Amino acid sequence: MKRFAQHADKLIPCALALTSLALYLRTLAPDVVDADGGQFQFAAWNFGFVHPTGYPLFLILGGLFQHLVPIGNPAFRLNLFTALTAALAIAALYLAVNELTRARGAAIIAAASFALTRTFWYDASAAEVYALNACFTALLIFIALRWQADPSARTFAVFCFICGLALTHHRAIGLWVPAFALFFLVSSFKFQVQGSRFKVRGSRFQVSRFKFNFLLCAFSFLLPLALYLYVPLRAPASPYFALPFAPGRDLILYDNTLAGFINYVLGRTFQSEIGWDATSVARLLAFPQLLFDQFGVLGAPLGGAGMFVMAWRKEWARLILLAIGFSATILFASLYHIGDILHYYIPACLVWAIWIGVGIVWLWQRDTRYVIRGILSALLVAFILDQLATNFPFADRSRETQSRAQWTQILSAPIPPNAILISNDRDEMMPLWYIQYVENTRRDLLGLFPLITPAPEHANIARVTDRALGAHRPVYFVKAMPGIEIKYRVVASDALWRVTEQNRAPQQSSDAVLADRVRVFGYDVAREADALRVAVYWSPLTKLDRDYTTFVHLLDPRGNKIAQGNDHQVGGAFYPTMLWDVGETLRDEFVIALPPHLAPGTYTLVAGMYATPELEALGKPVVVGTIEMK
Repeated sequence: MKRFAQHADKLIPCALALTSLALYLRTLAPDVVDADGGQFQFAAWNFGFVHPTGYPLFLILGGLFQHLVPIGNPAFRLNLFTALTAALAIAALYLAVNELTRARGAAIIAAASFALTRTFWYDASAAEVYALNACFTALLIFIALRWQADPSARTFAVFCFICGLALTHHRAIGLWVPAFALFFLVSSFKFQVQGSRFKVRGSRFQVSRFKFNFLLCAFSFLLPLALYLYVPLRAPASPYFALPFAPGRDLILYDNTLAGFINYVLGRTFQSEIGWDATSVARLLAFPQLLFDQFGVLGAPLGGAGMFVMAWRKEWARLILLAIGFSATILFASLYHIGDILHYYIPACLVWAIWIGVGIVWLWQRDTRYVIRGILSALLVAFILDQLATNFPFADRSRETQSRAQWTQILSAPIPPNAILISNDRDEMMPLWYIQYVENTRRDLLGLFPLITPAPEHANIARVTDRALGAHRPVYFVKAMPGIEIKYRVVASDALWRVTEQNRAPQQSSDAVLADRVRVFGYDVAREADALRVAVYWSPLTKLDRDYTTFVHLLDPRGNKIAQGNDHQVGGAFYPTMLWDVGETLRDEFVIALPPHLAPGTYTLVAGMYATPELEALGKPVVVGTIEMK
């Protein structure tokens, strides 16, 4: 027992890491996944490049792991590598909480509570960068706290090196730089300057200890940043650097210039996604619920108690470090308008777990009676078990084989050589790239999606498809996209949908203009038993700022509405009016059920648009043309 006590601070984090790893292995994805995970799986294997901001450290370490560890296929190996980094994050978090509280039991519960948060657990179960980012965050907090307890230039140099290394993995660690800077300032950080000289061996010059330590720390921080040279060195060697698109026209996915490198590393492609709006407010207001989702009804208030305990005890430096890092994280996540934003809250959840550890110590010290401590221990065990049971279904990815199944089915179809496969969603295209660039299957196919490059011709699904059709290669959608037929002729073909140009020559002409914003330049009419099939040809005169629903009405010779078509959001979810380009032609189909015993005569067809849910009309309906009923 005495020997265990001597080595407890080494054995406990190892045990936590192994236990966490065993849990993450249970929920680990067995194969290729979609989205960023799928991209990392093939990019790391090829020591290639990914989306900005690059993640060079993850690609280097992950690629080495894929090539050196002979377990499963390369996709599974990177999933396993991510699980290992997640387990290391739990060990690092234990060290940080134990350094802060000097209470091993509280540190164990805090680390376990974070290990079981649903978002972190989910990310630990497949290839992703957020687990390693959490590991660096916890490690930096631990080193900063260790420096506070025993200030030394060596510890600070180690901190600087790890901070620089973390920045080569994920730039989100930069959100913590102000927090760490203030922490060191408030902790009265300073080097011994007065009366101290330090001689560097082998040099004729003497420098003050302050200058030497400053240079040491600066060098320690800057040295790992050299890993970013991986991007310009490896990007041109990646098999997907230049995709063959058409004779003499390759699709270049990385701008291998100095300006391109700077834009890439700084992530300027995503700067337009950052801004304050109603969504930002909604995310801030929803954050307390996120904490309850991650930690449950016991963990959420316990973390809040820990935060207030630090303020009550006037642990200002430590509180500044955690509170500013926590606030910067949730503020950025509120401002950054991407779909998978939950991952960016992980560092905030890590801080909350630290505060849970502080809260546990505070409760434990308030009453020393065995009965009370026994009840508290039971509640803490219940807290962890509740997290385990509640979050397991959200994090379990052990049966996540749908990406492999989807692309196995698609690639088993008789796809013509050199075909272009298109999706509106980059995420579902990444498994194809894995199959192509890792398994060397159907490298002749070209998988495209919107924003494959920042160029305007790749801004949305229609522009990508237009460019693909212009390459004079067979073009297919990888799934049905209801509404896109307003622009293209789409026909199901085995597991794919063949795409060709839509008819743009109406049977009947029109000169109607809707609210000076949309021209109706023609229409088609076909009688089908007791119905009319009508196609209205729209052409935007200006860029539309709303997604509109379209309608057609049939008026009798007296001007009374006697029938109407099926109102619908034109273009569906895939090509709504906000995406339409000025001057293009869209063919919008309606079916009008005719009333029985319709008298012969001249009937009028009117059309219009309105926005939902407000039912706000885009100007007045316009007369498209007339129809002779016999």
